[in-house]
Amino acid sequence: MDPKIQNIIDSVLDKIMDSQSGMSVLSLGLVQKVRYNETEKKLIVFLNPMGKSKTCCSALNMTILADLEKKMESDFARAFSGFAISFANAQ
Repeated sequence: MDPKIQNIIDSVLDKIMDSQSGMSVLSLGLVQKVRYNETEKKLIVFLNPMGKSKTCCSALNMTILADLEKKMESDFARAFSGFAISFANAQ
């Protein structure tokens, strides 16, 4: 990937903070990779699974992750105007 594009992606992820830990999405490692396709104007964000935890914790993790996804979608849409932003679980 072009280093300029990678820097933009890293910058977006570094500015999005998890309210519970106070750490950035980049620091937490919640994003395994981002696939950038200039031709199709698509950005696919591959999220790391939160792992196995108790049911109550899983529900909380899903809520927190959903909030972070909304923020990532909004911030990536600003950084990559006209691109479709989607999310997938990293496997």
